[in-house]
Amino acid sequence: MVRIDWGRETLNYTDEGTGTPILFLHGLGGNANNWLNQRRALADHHRVITLDLPGHGRSTGARVPFERYAEAAARVLDRINASNVSIVGLAMGARVGIALAHRAARRISHLTLVNAYLTLPPDEHEKRVALYDLLLQRDGARRWADTLLEGMGVADIPGIARGFVGSLDQIQPLHINRIFHEVDEIEQNNDLRDLDIPIQVMIGERDKLIPASSTEELLTMIRCPVIHRFPDSGHLPYLEEPASFNSALDAFIHS
Repeated sequence: MVRIDWGRETLNYTDEGTGTPILFLHGLGGNANNWLNQRRALADHHRVITLDLPGHGRSTGARVPFERYAEAAARVLDRINASNVSIVGLAMGARVGIALAHRAARRISHLTLVNAYLTLPPDEHEKRVALYDLLLQRDGARRWADTLLEGMGVADIPGIARGFVGSLDQIQPLHINRIFHEVDEIEQNNDLRDLDIPIQVMIGERDKLIPASSTEELLTMIRCPVIHRFPDSGHLPYLEEPASFNSALDAFIHS
């Protein structure tokens, strides 16, 4: 990984391959290594960039507010002088991608939102708040992880479940809880409506975290969305069906 300074913080990222650049943005609590399958498969014909967002992975910045995450991603793009960039973001990373595409429209060519939402129905919102507030409880991180794995529809996939539970010692529960609430409160409806670039929405149909109503609401905010559904995947289709995921992404970028 490459390390660069960003104010008082350091950001870690990877930059592999040549061709059309793709920036992958992980979800809350994740890191750049979540995209290993994409890095290995796509770097043959793309410039593949992955980033540890602030306070995640090897990047510092646990006190950085979520509203500055797009600024951090832009710093990396500035450093590597990348333009005509396709962004792929999972959940929280999708929200970063929307903000980045809005603030740096001239350098972004495509945006792929993976299992993303902007708002939840009240009952689902209460469940999500209760889930992330488990992180504030003594020994709550394991209960949070088990509940999240079930919601993501991947609890029955041993490799993914083991990896997720094994990464618990790398997260800071208070940090993850705080960022969840900041993402939950930020308003991006108008930012998404303003985007005038091709936008693809990838949907894992076994994902129990994102209600269908939230997905439909998201789609109404996008001009001519490209929709790709994964009937056999949950929240993490890039891990569950990497070949299909990569193929759909490649087709979208080159359509």
